[in-house]
This record gives sequence, structure tokens and C-alpha cells, in this order.
Amino acid sequence: MHIYYLSKKIRERFHVFIMTFLILLISSVVTLAQITVTGKVTGGPTNESLPGVNILVKGTATGTSTNVEGEFSLSAPATATLTVSFIGYEPQEIPVNGRTKINITLKEDSKSLSEVVVIGYGTSKRANLTGAAASISSKDIEERPVSRLENVLAGQLPGVDVQTTTGEPGAALQIRVRGTGSLNASNDPLYVVDGVPVETLNGINPSDVQTIDVLKDASSAAIYGSRGSNGVVIITTKRGVKGKPRIQFNMTQGVSKVEGRIDMMSPEQWIEQRKEGVDAAWVSRGVTLKKPYTASDPMAFRASELGISLNNPNTSLMYDPKWAYGTDSLDYVDWQDAFFGNTGTISNYQLSVNGGSDNVTYNINGSYMDQKGVIINTNYKRATVRANIDAQVNKFIKVGLTLSPSIEWINGGGQVDGKDRQGMNAVQMPPVAPLGTGYYVGAQPNGTYPWSGRYISPIAVLERTQIDQTRNRLNTNIYLHATLARGLQLQLTGGMDNNNSISNSFTPTNAIRDWATVPYAGYASTSDRQNTNDYRYLFQSTLNYNRTFGKHSVTALLGYSVERTNGYGNRQNNTRLPNDWTNLFNQGSSTVGITSISQDKTALISYFGRVQYDYKEKYLFSASLRRDGSSKFGSDNRWGTFPAVSAAWRVSSESFMQGIQNISDLKLRASFGITGNNRIPNNAQFSLLANSDYALNGAQQTGYAPSGFENTQLGWEQTSSYNFGADFGLFKNRLVVAADYYVRRTSELLLQAPVSSLTGFTRSWQNIGDIENKGFELSLNSRNTTGVFKWGTNLNVSYNQNRVIKLGYDNTPIPAGFSGLTSMIEVGQPIGYFKLYDAIGVYENQADVDGSPIMSKTIVGDSKYRDVNGDNKIDENDRTKVGQPLPAFVYGFTNNFSYRNFDLNILLTAQTGGMIYSMIGRSIDRPGMGYLYNKLAKWENRWKSPEDPGDGMTPSINATTGSYYDTRWLYSSDYIRLKNITFGYNVPKMKWFERARIYVSVENPYIWHKYDGGYTPEAANNEGGDYGGYPQSRTYSIGINLNL
Repeated sequence: MHIYYLSKKIRERFHVFIMTFLILLISSVVTLAQITVTGKVTGGPTNESLPGVNILVKGTATGTSTNVEGEFSLSAPATATLTVSFIGYEPQEIPVNGRTKINITLKEDSKSLSEVVVIGYGTSKRANLTGAAASISSKDIEERPVSRLENVLAGQLPGVDVQTTTGEPGAALQIRVRGTGSLNASNDPLYVVDGVPVETLNGINPSDVQTIDVLKDASSAAIYGSRGSNGVVIITTKRGVKGKPRIQFNMTQGVSKVEGRIDMMSPEQWIEQRKEGVDAAWVSRGVTLKKPYTASDPMAFRASELGISLNNPNTSLMYDPKWAYGTDSLDYVDWQDAFFGNTGTISNYQLSVNGGSDNVTYNINGSYMDQKGVIINTNYKRATVRANIDAQVNKFIKVGLTLSPSIEWINGGGQVDGKDRQGMNAVQMPPVAPLGTGYYVGAQPNGTYPWSGRYISPIAVLERTQIDQTRNRLNTNIYLHATLARGLQLQLTGGMDNNNSISNSFTPTNAIRDWATVPYAGYASTSDRQNTNDYRYLFQSTLNYNRTFGKHSVTALLGYSVERTNGYGNRQNNTRLPNDWTNLFNQGSSTVGITSISQDKTALISYFGRVQYDYKEKYLFSASLRRDGSSKFGSDNRWGTFPAVSAAWRVSSESFMQGIQNISDLKLRASFGITGNNRIPNNAQFSLLANSDYALNGAQQTGYAPSGFENTQLGWEQTSSYNFGADFGLFKNRLVVAADYYVRRTSELLLQAPVSSLTGFTRSWQNIGDIENKGFELSLNSRNTTGVFKWGTNLNVSYNQNRVIKLGYDNTPIPAGFSGLTSMIEVGQPIGYFKLYDAIGVYENQADVDGSPIMSKTIVGDSKYRDVNGDNKIDENDRTKVGQPLPAFVYGFTNNFSYRNFDLNILLTAQTGGMIYSMIGRSIDRPGMGYLYNKLAKWENRWKSPEDPGDGMTPSINATTGSYYDTRWLYSSDYIRLKNITFGYNVPKMKWFERARIYVSVENPYIWHKYDGGYTPEAANNEGGDYGGYPQSRTYSIGINLNL
């Protein structure tokens, strides 16, 4: 079905949506009366007010939370029952019975099994969940200062792996839910904010959030159908509570320093090994030419023998005579200290107002953050506003509006991370420069240093290059909630998410390596401007039914949604500008410019339903079905169906369990479901046109030709998932344990598979391939002590292993990693496993070379490799599996302490079982490359002679095996990170404020790891490689939370 017809259906259903919305809005004939219920929730040893308590009208999605004073207000039927839950306290169900004021006192508990969990188009008590879901509340979010919402999840939830792959200000974190399920499509989870799916979490202020619920298994996520394969992260923001305006002000100030550095050679060590390599090459040349060259031959003699001048040296056979005179004639440079050694700062301010009347409530929150990185000209600013307004139109109809604009300013983004970018250059730059050039060697007006390559200072590049990005976002939605009859409710939602990005960059001629060779300043200057504008529209209607018949409870959901995206983009690129400071685009004939314009559209139509049943909350059952139609896929395979079923048995409610006092709760769960993944390029199904040159009348002409096949059969990636789990509550729920085992099999993998050359094409998008993920999760929450001194612990452990089951039509392995030489995708193996030469030592002497399997032209001092296949030679067939990029185990360990007004929170995260490949090792840990780059400090222990073999693993400076990718650059990615320590003090209440908390916090205070080839084991890209980019920072903060 063409997108035109989908669009036609969208317009027809949109008309129905609007008519239904208007009819319900003006309707006054509804059969069930509602009242406004207010009250206050208290608890604990001193019966203090409890903020953030969840209060839900049982069987509905209608609810609220208490404000900082413990007060609440919500509309509910006079005969309704309120479900009250809060972490650390026992849940309660309280009949309204027509009352308009209800005060509630909660009893302490270790971990509530009945807290409310958002499960997608509805809610459920945790005790009644049949699937696998995990949650974080606003209390957990507010315990420590975080700059991005994703960081809140790190180490907190089993099965949710959060990796900080870069320390660049404003950069997104990588989230994976239960492993990697795709090769070419996205592995990111679906994000849903207040019921509206969004693509990213950019521009969302963590302090806006009330709860985060992560749906992990298919029975929970299948209600989101084609986008649920990688899990679903549901974010619910704070809403207003009836009462006088309550003002909250939060402020954080912090400073940052890079948390570590790579141990590199000193200038003296670098000069020594550089001379050693050059002298060895000179002597070797003499042997070849049968001339008596020696290492002591002066540079003038060498130049004469080579027939060149000293001003145009051969840097492979000569070195700088000034090296003999040390620091008096040279600048010694610590590039890491100069490049990464700045002090970063972060300031975060947040102001919110919450309150309302009987009919209208509001929560308005504004924030501003300013972060300056530890690297020059890498800064990030963010300003956000979120207004949530709810209005009770009459006793039966409630409407609401969310308006959330945000703006982000990114300076210098994208210059540090990645191959051959400035972070890598700062590490590999030689620590020696001509006198007077120092940190600006190679940059105008200083010449390059020929004895170590033609490199330009990375500091000069960042100072002179201008890269700025502005991201504007407007996220808004409206809803209408109507009670049609007892237990029957209708909700209509409309949403829009608009993301606009404007990027400007200017690279002057004096910031490029070849500045001295251009005819005039500005000749090689480049100015680039990109503008993208994406709109996402949602129209959604759901009908919920909830009734209890004696001991039987039934909840049913029917829904329909339609989404449409429109994307626009343009780019203008110009060079040969008049000078090095003009970056305008209207320079006429003096510029050489490239302009491009793009546009794409997608549509998604969905029908879904769910039925939930329980008997006495002992036997629980849930089933859901969703059918999606997407314009992204081929016309013959555009619709997908995604079913799910789950069941649970509360064993602890059986009569035979009543005598076992230490088991407070025991529930067994099982589920099966199918989810999809539609995150592929929007036009992958089509045969697209691309520029193509051809000859006509003896001249070359430019035209267009198809770039690939049309695939009308292109369809979804589908993930079938089984989950078996158990929930335990022990010792009156002072210890709560959740354990899950799962199997996820993704079929119909979307791959750009090779096709026959006879077709005229090389690759085509196809559904060919299967991947399987298996694993288990364990979560323990305990209340170790209660009373005045409280101590609570959360421990979560996740294990996941993946393997490729099917690959293409004939299961041909696919080379991956750097140039296809480091990793492999192969049936029966983990995704992207490392396949390398296994370095087992160094050939220490000639006898060692003569008596061992070798490569051709192997010499003494070369790396020694394992003869894997036993054929007495080393070649391509000896590359072998040596590890996997993804960790097998991920851990999180949190301890919370409080004593009277003091509190302390300590968070540790860890991972084991994975490997990381130091791609920057190609320059800083490679024989021969010492002519150009600095090296790891371990090269001081290199092989120098048979009498001085060094550490037995580091080859000679002139080894011939330097171009082979081997295990010397492969490291364990295991680590234990002390992620955060926060210590706070709650100031006693005074007449001019309700609550004040002062705290100090340290983010990333320490990490234990054995990764010497880079900054942090978390830095790996999707293929497990690290180019030595922007390191993480250690941040010291002080803050205050003030409630007026």
C-alpha cells in the first residue's frame, strides 16, 4: 500500500477522531457522578508528610501524586476505590464512599509489591504484573544531580544496560534492554513520554519526571507492536495537585576534571625509541647496500649518502640533531594535560510551581543548564519548560494539555570522538616540538615538525574551528478523558513532537594541515550549514473497561492510533572564501558551493487490544494483540501482527502456604509474545535514484540511475520472546527478590545483503537472518534496618549472551570491525566477535625464529603468534575467536543510608565478560609507527636485543608485524565503577520554607579496570572499538533543594 493511501486513511480517521472529540466535549448525558477527593498522606516513625505518593482510582489510568506537603486532590466516582502506594511503605486500598476529604497513614514496608506501574495505555499494581517490568520513581531521580535522563537508569534496573561511551557535554547515552537484537536496524528502546512515542530524550529535564517504567519482555512491550522489540521506556511527568501554589527551587553547581589519562611515553623516552628505530633502519640499509653504516653516523653524512639536503630530511633514516641537546633547543609538550586538562563547570537551575483549584490543576517547571567541558570549546546549554495542565470540565469529562518547549546549544560537538579526530590526535601527537611552537606546532604561523610527521596542533584546530548546533524541540499533547459508564472510560489523545536542528561549521584555512600550500588565506576555508526539521503527529483513542465481580476482576482495552512523520532537510556547503574569518554563504562567484535538499514522510496505523483477568489476585492472566501498518515496508508486506500472552500464579495465597510465615509473597510468571522493529531507513524498500555519469557525443554527462532494487517484500524484524519469572517477598517484605529467565529470537533480520554482480548492483535491503539472546536477571531490594537509622540496599545482576542463528541464504560470514579485519558476524557465534591473530610473545632470538611457525619475512623482535590450525606457518587461517564486544554480566549496587536529617547514597556499577579493542593502538601501540606518533609507556619495555628482550610481549620498534591486527590491542572491558556518592542534610522546617535539603555529590569518583589502551572500557563503539575520544569526567557538585 502506497503512503498516499495510508495518508488518505489517516485523513478519514482524523475526521472521525475530531467528531468524536467534539461530541464528547459537549455531551452532558453521562451516567456516573464524580466528586473531588482531597487529603493528606503521612507515614514513618514520626508520621511525617510523604511527597510523591501514587494515588490511583482503581481499575483506571486516572491518578495523581502527593505534593511536597503530602497533599493530593483528584476526581473520582463516589463509589470508587483509591489505590495508594509508595516505595518503602505498604500499599492500601481505600473506598471513597462519597467522602470528599480522606487523610491516609501508610505503614513502613521494605519494598512495595503493589506500587503502580505504567504498562502501556494503562497501569497495574506491581503485585499483579504478569510480565517483566522495572521502575524508578521521582525519589530515586532526585537523590543525585544528573544532566541527562538516561543517566538515572544506570545501575538501577536489571536487564537495562546504560553505557556512557563519551564524556562530551550533551551527548546521549547508549541504552540496551536485554541485549542486542539487530544488526542493521536500531537497537534503541522505544521512548514514550506521557503516552506519546518520541524518538529521543533530548531536551527532557530529569526533574520533570515522576516515574520511569521499563517494559522488558514481549508480553509487556507487544502492545507497542512494531517498535517494541528493544524494550519500551515509559516516562510519566509530574502533574498538578490541588492546593495553594507550591514553589520548588533546585540549584546545582559543579566542577569537573578528566577522570584518568593514558600512560604515554615521556619526551625523553620518545626521542630514545625514535633514535633507536632510525638508527636500526640506517644500519639495515647499509647491510643491504654492503656499506659500513653505523648508528653513530652523523646526519650530514646520512644526507650526503642519500643525496638530499639537511633541510629536506628522510625521516625514516635521519633524526633531528637537536635531540642531543634536550630541552634547551626543543619544546616538550604534555598533550593530554593541555588538551584534556581544563576544569569543566556545570550549573543547573530548576524552578517549578504546582497547585490548583477544585477543577484545574497545574505543574509548571522551568530549567536551565550550562555545562563547559574539560576540553576547550566543547560546551552545552539547555533550557526547558514543561507545563502540565488538567481540567475537570464536568463530573464526567476531564481534559488536559502538556506543552514542553526546549532548546539546546551545542558548541564544538563531533570534533573529539572518532577516528582521526582531535581526541585521537591529542593522544598520539609526539611530545616534542620545535622551540617556541609548543602547543601550536603545525598551526599557522608555525611550521610542522618534519621529524614526526606533518601534524597540526589539535588545540589550534579546536580554537580556530567553529562548530555550533542549536536544537529546538516542541513536544505537546492534549487529551480528553470521559467516563461513559461504570468501569467504562474513553481517552482521546493528540500529540505533536517537533525537532528542529540548525548546525553551522566553519573551518578556516589556518586550521588545516596544508595551510602553507594554499594560494591565499581563505582558499581552503570551508563553511557548512545544515537545517533539519522533523514533525511527528499522533492521534490515539483508547477505550478502557474495568470491573470487579465478586472475586473476579476484568480489565479490557481497545485502541486505535495513527502516526505520521514529515522530515525536511537542507544543506549548503561552500569553500574558497575571501579570507579566514568570513563564513557567509552569499559570496557569489568567489565560492564553490554544494546545496542539497531532502524530504521524507512516513505513516503508521495501529489497532490494538488487551484483556487482563485475575481471580482473587491469585490467578492472573493477560493477552494482547496489535496490528501495525507501516509505509516503511514493501507494498506486499506492509502489515504486521504482534500477539502476546502471559499468566501468573500467586502461590503465597494458596492455603498450603499460610503456615510459612517468612514468605510474605511468592508469585510465578510466564509469558510469550512477538514484537517488531521498524527502525530502518524510511526509503529502504524503494529503488532510489543516484547521481551517475555517462558519455554522450564524446562528452561526460551527469544524470541519474537506480542505485538498488525495489523490494516489495521488505518487512519487519520480528522478535519472539519467552520469559519465566518469580517474585518473592520475604520477612514481611523486608527482602524483595525478582528473578527472570528469558529467550529472545529475532528473525527476518534486516540486512543490506550482497547480490549478484549481474544485476548491476552490489547490495540490497532484505529480510535474511536470525539472532538469539538468552539471559537471566536478578534483583534484590532489602530494608536492612528501620527506625531512626535506616539502611536500604538494591542489588541487580543481568546476564545476556547472544548468537547468530541464520545469516543470509547460505550463512556466509560477514567481516566486521575495522576494515573487516577485527570482527566477524558468523552463525553460531556472538554478534561481532573478535577474530584476530593471537599474540603470545616475541621472537627473542634467531633460534626462536628458526624453531617456530612464522610469517614470511619474520625477524627477531617481531610479535609471535599462535599457530591455531597447526600447519607450522602463520597466515590468515590463524585468525581466531578471542572474545566478544558485549559484556556477559552487568551489575548495579546501591546503598541508601539515613540518620535523622542526614542521608547518604552510594552507587556502584560493574560489568564483566566483554572485550574492547583499542583502535587507537594502530598508532600508539604499533611497531614502526613511532616515526609518527607517541607511544604507550609500556614501549619502554620493548624488545631491544636478544640480551634485553623487554617484557616479552612488546616487539621491537622496527618489527615487521606492525600492520597485523592482533590481541595486543585487545583488552578486557571488565570494570567496577564507583558511580556516585551523594551526602545530604535536610534542614528542619522553618516558617519561610517547607523543606530544604543541602547536598554534596561526586560523580565517577573512581573506577577499577585494566584497560591501558584507552580512557575507559565504556568507550567502545557498536563494534567494540575505541579510538580514544572524549574521556569521562569526575564531577564534584554542591546543591540545594528548596520547597517554599
